[in-house]
Amino acid sequence: MGIHSEILSYILEEMQNAMIDEVLDIQPEDENGDPVGDPITDPTKAGIVLIGNLQGEPGPDGARISVMLYANDPDVIVAGSPSGMERGWSDEIYHIESNGTATYVRRFSCKIRCLFADSREDHPTSLEYASTVRDRAETLLLSLPFTGVVSGNERVSRPIFAEDLKSEMLQAGGPPDQYDYLIKIRFSVLTTRTGALT
Repeated sequence: MGIHSEILSYILEEMQNAMIDEVLDIQPEDENGDPVGDPITDPTKAGIVLIGNLQGEPGPDGARISVMLYANDPDVIVAGSPSGMERGWSDEIYHIESNGTATYVRRFSCKIRCLFADSREDHPTSLEYASTVRDRAETLLLSLPFTGVVSGNERVSRPIFAEDLKSEMLQAGGPPDQYDYLIKIRFSVLTTRTGALT
């Protein structure tokens, strides 16, 4: 696999854990704090995390919260996309040493859709849920060490720094009770490739 695949696979596993596997069910309690009834699924738990676009299984409404990971930013590549950020998001060489070692800026994006059409939360609740999902994803990305992420003679040499992370959230659907939020997070890592120019 190339370095992009290695990085995306690493993020996919960690994002799956943070957005689905480690999001615990909620145990309802009475006014005394005693458990009552069966646990319920946390409403901020993602339905799917994948590399690339959602291809219909499940659909956006079935997934409810879908997390999609990309190398670069597909919205910049697709002309006229409504959610493209202001400048390009392609990889570039950051530094070249005299021994032929090159450092690259490798750029990625994460798109999250929170489609609350079937669950019918009101505006304050849906905004709270979408904000929680956004925060969970941002926090995870900034905490990843990328230790051991290597492909051939290229390795991640610097993880995601806060100043490299950009995000936005757009309310795309709404009143009265079918809120739809689009979240995009763009981030980059540095990789070092030995023998790149030899």
